[in-house]
Amino acid sequence: METDKYISRLVEENVYHISDYRDDSFYLIIGENKAILFDTGMGTGDLKKYIGSLTNKDVEVVISHAHWDHIMQVNQFEKVYMNHKDIEIIKIFKMDIKYDHFLDIKDGDILDIGGRKLEVIEVPGHTPGSIVLLDNKYKLLFSGDAIGAGHTWMQLPGCLPLSSYLESLHKLAKRSNEFEKIYNGHLAQRNGIPVPREYLFDLIKAVEKVISGELMGEPYPYGNFGGLYVNYGMATLVYNPQNIK
Repeated sequence: METDKYISRLVEENVYHISDYRDDSFYLIIGENKAILFDTGMGTGDLKKYIGSLTNKDVEVVISHAHWDHIMQVNQFEKVYMNHKDIEIIKIFKMDIKYDHFLDIKDGDILDIGGRKLEVIEVPGHTPGSIVLLDNKYKLLFSGDAIGAGHTWMQLPGCLPLSSYLESLHKLAKRSNEFEKIYNGHLAQRNGIPVPREYLFDLIKAVEKVISGELMGEPYPYGNFGGLYVNYGMATLVYNPQNIK
């Protein structure tokens, strides 16, 4: 397995989807003045050099959340933004990440890269500091794992209770007329195709029905963190039954 290889493809105007050996998804969004790299995956290669082969613009990194499959190789870059609430996640999983130079990023911040503006929206749940980037000019949402991919993991150490996560989802739903496609952190789970905004509404229903007791989960057979899972429409929600309210 070549852990140092990266693959990219142009998925939107001036937007590259990049994947590594684990099929983690991260995105290079290129503006007129600079570019944003949203997440850095967990490959072992020279990611900075690879990104340089795709653009000659200055590149700034924005981390969607601090899980290992979204933040490795981040130390190759000088300017990095991450919501500081997720420093606790780095500590929980004891990752060898140097974060002292990370710039805090929070709800309502605007990243103006020239001809394109990306708005930061905090969606705490999967982690305390999970963020998404809204590109309302092109009707795109870059979501990391904040609203999941094929499966939304809410059973991990550091996840907020489902009731708190539901508040985040409702907040994002109020902005749903501003995006049509959701580019998540594991696009391979959807055969490389972004999910429509309706996925968000299915996920909200799944969370609501678990909280109310209308849906009862079955043991989740994947990964090392246990949990239960339910399906609703396009969404699969994985959760810790001890962390609902």
